[in-house]
Amino acid sequence: MNSTFALAENSAARYITGSVMYFAQGVPVGLMMIALPAWLVSEGVSAGEIGSFFAVITLPWALKLFAGPFMDRYRFLPMGSRRPWVLSAQFGLTVALLGLTLVENPVEQMGLLMMLGVVINIFAATQDVAVDGMAIDLTPVDEQGRLNAFMAFGKAVGWSISGAVSGVLLVSLGLGTTAVFASLVSGGILLGAFLVLERRGERVLPWSSGEYHGEPVTGSTFTSQFRGINAVLWSRASLVLLLIMFLDGLAGGYGQALMPIAAVKLFGFTTPEWSQLVAMMGLGGAGVALFAGPLIDRIGAKRMLLLVSVLVVLHAFLLARTQFLWEDTFYVRAMLSLWILMGPVTMVCVLALAMSLCSSANSATQFAIYMSTANLGAAVGSKTYGVISDGTSYPDAYIILGCLSLALLPVLWFHRHRAEGSDGPKVHSAPQSALSVGVGRAGVFWSGAMRCPKCRADMELLELQGVQVDRCSSCQGLWFDAGELEQLRDRRIGAELDVGHAKTGKAHDTVHSYHCPRCGGHMQRKVDPQQRHIGYEQCEACEGSYFDAGEFSDLTTLSLGDFFKRLKAPARS
Repeated sequence: MNSTFALAENSAARYITGSVMYFAQGVPVGLMMIALPAWLVSEGVSAGEIGSFFAVITLPWALKLFAGPFMDRYRFLPMGSRRPWVLSAQFGLTVALLGLTLVENPVEQMGLLMMLGVVINIFAATQDVAVDGMAIDLTPVDEQGRLNAFMAFGKAVGWSISGAVSGVLLVSLGLGTTAVFASLVSGGILLGAFLVLERRGERVLPWSSGEYHGEPVTGSTFTSQFRGINAVLWSRASLVLLLIMFLDGLAGGYGQALMPIAAVKLFGFTTPEWSQLVAMMGLGGAGVALFAGPLIDRIGAKRMLLLVSVLVVLHAFLLARTQFLWEDTFYVRAMLSLWILMGPVTMVCVLALAMSLCSSANSATQFAIYMSTANLGAAVGSKTYGVISDGTSYPDAYIILGCLSLALLPVLWFHRHRAEGSDGPKVHSAPQSALSVGVGRAGVFWSGAMRCPKCRADMELLELQGVQVDRCSSCQGLWFDAGELEQLRDRRIGAELDVGHAKTGKAHDTVHSYHCPRCGGHMQRKVDPQQRHIGYEQCEACEGSYFDAGEFSDLTTLSLGDFFKRLKAPARS
């Protein structure tokens, strides 16, 4: 059909589609997580019920890790690798939003409202996984950073506008009309999605003509997928990260339940006022997160998260100890705005920290587990506030928020970036298709195995002496995370790892301009001080290093000839 766009051929179509589909994910967030809780508080629903509502409807995001294996296992390839899942999930989201019209009296039907919220978020989380998978399947490496920003900003715009509009509609027209409006927006996005194909020649609809035009896909069993993740998940670094994710989610979920209740009951906000404040500051936070991306690349996700977490702790304690200023409208609005503003920045830091440890071939499931742990923490945090709210004053509630955020700091301080070796096999093959998340330039993208920055082939994970190194399955280039190069700088190891042809390496050595395949940071040209004829690239942010084929074995072999090369060879730039 001439009216369709092939994502594999059109960069603009990829950016627009990614933004719009992420906007669609933001629609239920704005309605269910921002506007509706504030409205329910104004209608007399207790803090305990609001906390339980948050906890229950958040659970699908904690369990979305199971969606990835299903998408890898079951496909309808004539319509594309991921597109059938995207369309199905968006259709389910549209119908589920319309289902909110069944709730005639939300105050008396909280159980039904929670159940519908769970269904809505099941489809939203599934759509999230499918869109991310489709994006990485079709997006060149050098465009991923830009797509990151479009998608992340699209979602922020979605929940901001949805929250602001829903807040007004709920007060003026009720839940039924608001649900119809949200469903119409979701349905309109669904219709637009039918105009987009993954690759030209594939089917628009299941009964249309066309066939799959992507790379060959081989099936994988659930057993094989989870056997691989078990080999890398239980390292010390991974377990510490799991604790970090849970504690961050715990504090975030607690604050997510506390803030709208306090805004309405304590500070006198109306539902539209709170929704509009969250919308405005949420967009501001998304912009700050985009600008914070280069800073995260420069100083590292761990340091940035430490800094933001300290600010969150100080903010909570300051708010608790300045009760005498709570009558000052400007002060209250400024403090609530600051809390909303820090949310997106914290999210970007956490995503970057998690991605830094996803170096295995099973990075999809590994990252999904980390994010599910954070979402589970959020559910527990929301429920915790709901349980203690009746017997806790607002100053004490803010102190507890500060203590929950404070608990993250010592764990984060002792976190190590480099993943420790596992007891798994020495070579881990790259998956045929998988999902993972990485952060670069303040955006989010999904990938399978780490791809070679020079030739874009999948890199396989090798383990030697307890250290894991990535090697390109095509050009045989080598990637070393920070600290790994020093541990493996040995002649025997160099011969075992560097099995590529030097001629191939020299051809790829001319490629200098690319982003870090691990974190998206800037790659800087380096020269070995002992052997100035050997050049390689190193990331300024995560300090990972890439060697073309033949360079590492040359580095680990210091001969008499190298001594004379050092005397006469000019330093490479």
